[in-house]
Amino acid sequence: MTGRRRIRLLLATLAAMGAAALGTAHAQAPYPTRTVTLVVPVPAGSGTDIGARLLARDLAGALGATVVVENKPGANGAIGAQAVARAPADGHTLLIGNATTNAANYAFFAARLGYTPASFDAVGGLGASPIALYVAADAPWRDLADLVADARRQPGKFNCGSGNATTQVACEVLRRQAGIEIVNVPYRGNPQSLADVLGGQLSFAFSDASAATSFMEGRKLRALGVASATRNPVMPDVGTFIEQGFEGFEITGWSMVFAPAGLPPGVAERLNAAIRQSVDSPESVQHRARSGGVALRFSLPQARGFVADEVARWARFVELTGVRPQ
Repeated sequence: MTGRRRIRLLLATLAAMGAAALGTAHAQAPYPTRTVTLVVPVPAGSGTDIGARLLARDLAGALGATVVVENKPGANGAIGAQAVARAPADGHTLLIGNATTNAANYAFFAARLGYTPASFDAVGGLGASPIALYVAADAPWRDLADLVADARRQPGKFNCGSGNATTQVACEVLRRQAGIEIVNVPYRGNPQSLADVLGGQLSFAFSDASAATSFMEGRKLRALGVASATRNPVMPDVGTFIEQGFEGFEITGWSMVFAPAGLPPGVAERLNAAIRQSVDSPESVQHRARSGGVALRFSLPQARGFVADEVARWARFVELTGVRPQ
């Protein structure tokens, strides 16, 4: 090998090493470098909001950064989800997504959502909470059979409150399966619909159990049926819809953390580890226990597989039943 060829080979080798070093430095770029924002697409006071604030505290400690919660409710959670979908994919803006924003909405509002499943990277699971039908504590109905019988005697008199697409669907499924005429009244969030049940403006409402916890603990509301495969351990005396004759009536809410699509793998892995640690914190365990919720301890592949399955499940649900929220 001539001296000139050796020099060219050396220069090429040094250039390649430099490029590799730059690539490594880029992959290991510091994170976070500023405040991390958790966008919550539901109103303050909901079970999702409370869980997000616990997560914010835990992430702040794990990441060594300021983490804030920003509530952006409205349009079945689409307003908050849109804001995150349009944010830079650097891990500083995250979405506390749920069964409505990141599964049901795609089936019902795809043409006008402003985001798609490809807009997000799932980075971790938080928890799942059963949906139930709630009435005021002094309501005359003892169970679903009582409610349905009364609604059949008075068609069009009763209204069903719902705070998101998931619970709107529950109202519609009840109407169809029971063969009753009820008015589906949408709200900005489940806490608001439950408050109107308490105030007498609504006959009943569907909600995730976590949002109803404070009402139940104050004995202001009671549940007539749980829309899950098994009874909620927090209210073991309340039968499931399936037990009470509503075949296949199973709708469960869940919450997870999403980032804008294209999140660097190193950032995704760090966030996933911090989220799983938070899910097992004593405060998070206690929060779930109050409503009978269960933890979703997902790795990155598990989180993304779960979301894909949920999106497909809701698409099938709409196709098979034709149910669409108002």
